[in-house]
Amino acid sequence: MSVGAALEQLLRLIYRQAMKLAAMPEDERDSHYDFIRLSCCAAAERIGQSPDKAAVTANDVVEFVRALVGIIEVGCGSDQGRSDDRPAALPARHFGSRESGTARV
Repeated sequence: MSVGAALEQLLRLIYRQAMKLAAMPEDERDSHYDFIRLSCCAAAERIGQSPDKAAVTANDVVEFVRALVGIIEVGCGSDQGRSDDRPAALPARHFGSRESGTARV
């Protein structure tokens, strides 16, 4: 698998996790963030990072996911008439697709 393909797959995974976490109550998210941290740390060590560097990488990924969750919550905060506290689902984005949102000439 190419580095680009692996990165694209990782970003899709992070996006899906952030959407799921944003739909959860805040007090239920910590165990999921811990799981992400442990999974990322193990993966980073498997590709050759030192345990210390892998821990830093894993923490960076968790902070990135937390930031995405915050963005999703703010973006969904303008929804009116929601009957529950969960954010509305955002339209699916297809990372790496040919549709970049810009017109071709």
